[in-house]
Amino acid sequence: MRTVVVNGVEHWLGHVKDFTKHSALVDFLPKDNRISMAWVRLEAGEQLDEHTHPVDSMILLCEGSAETIGDVKSSMNAGDILVVPPGRDHGFIGGQPNGFWGLSLQFDSRGLYEEITDPWASFEKREADAMALRDDPKEILFQRNEYYMERFDKHRLFALINKGLLDKPANKARFLDCFQVWSNYFQKMVFARVLCTREGAHEDLAWDHLIEELGHNRDLSEARTKKTPVFDPILESSAAWFQNIIQTLSDIEKVVLVHLVVECSATFFYKHVKPAMQTESTNKHFDEHSMHDHEHVKMGYDFIREYPVGDLAPLLEIQEKGWSMLGVVMARIADLVVHFAAAEVEEPVAQQAEEPEKMELVGA
Repeated sequence: MRTVVVNGVEHWLGHVKDFTKHSALVDFLPKDNRISMAWVRLEAGEQLDEHTHPVDSMILLCEGSAETIGDVKSSMNAGDILVVPPGRDHGFIGGQPNGFWGLSLQFDSRGLYEEITDPWASFEKREADAMALRDDPKEILFQRNEYYMERFDKHRLFALINKGLLDKPANKARFLDCFQVWSNYFQKMVFARVLCTREGAHEDLAWDHLIEELGHNRDLSEARTKKTPVFDPILESSAAWFQNIIQTLSDIEKVVLVHLVVECSATFFYKHVKPAMQTESTNKHFDEHSMHDHEHVKMGYDFIREYPVGDLAPLLEIQEKGWSMLGVVMARIADLVVHFAAAEVEEPVAQQAEEPEKMELVGA
């Protein structure tokens, strides 16, 4: 791959050779591999313009040299590593005389340019402190949420599901067992919010939300005939955090956590999971949430727009914590399903005089 089109504009990449595009490597690498790898190359003087990614990325320079541009400006030589957090501007210029070869690594089970129609890259220039200059501080909250939503949309769980993690009925059942844990705690969070809400308009919003969500976890459970209870300390504690923290928050912080975080996350969750559930007895649950969760998001946004928020700092804090904890919940569900799937794989029967696997040289 030499170029990528983002928002209708073609951008020069140099050389990108994704490992998933090579048949021998696809057969060799584990299907649940968490690390995505691609060879990258720029000739001397070639430039990869400043851009950002919604996931963590790491560049290992293997041969040659480069100059970095963006948030970090430095020289790189063979053996150097550039670690790029989500949303940070970075780019490269191939060094003299021969440019460089490097490895691009991500840790969310999908490469940055693995899906050419959905590249995980943005070449739009950031404006320094743009959000801080807005007249309405609420827009800072909303803009931050856009960032968190984009990042959540790229979660490893969804990348694995889109690669077929739930194709096997046993894996799907395990996923639903794990998801039931989160669904139960979500329901408890909604109840706790009503019990702990103090102010009239907030109480009305909390009751409206509860009425629309009431009993969905039990409906999900009753739609399944074969269930296996799951107790996992990490999943249990991360899901329970939402029920516990909601009781300590101010009323407006509750709105942020429930509507801007949890309900926003649900729109992406059901977008990715619903296609895998169309033949299941639980498809009614996934169909309903795919339709109604957007309205629950709108409830929160509309409320915040009309309500004086006061100090923005605690709202930004619970927003960040909420999205982080949701990432933990989803990551643990992914781990539990992947580990279950690996344990289900039957070992091949050993054959007498079986020939050892042949080694294969894969060129760059």
